[in-house]
Amino acid sequence: MTTKNITITSKNQITIPADIVREFQFNKHRRLTIRKRGDELILKAQPDLEEQLSDIWNQLPGFSGTKTDAELKATTAEAWKNKSL
Repeated sequence: MTTKNITITSKNQITIPADIVREFQFNKHRRLTIRKRGDELILKAQPDLEEQLSDIWNQLPGFSGTKTDAELKATTAEAWKNKSL
């Protein structure tokens, strides 16, 4: 477990240390969830849109592992042709 000290600004903002930002590959629009557990605060990254869509696509028949727009279009066309959608 990694422990880092951070400071809350006058605007109630915190800065996540750069090494953690790089490790988790956060971008400037990444959303986090904060949870209180006893006397601890836990930050957890919310899945980004690509991760959310990937989870949804992988639940659909024939879409497992599909990543690009062209692959999605081809898989969708095939699924409609076979009436599996």
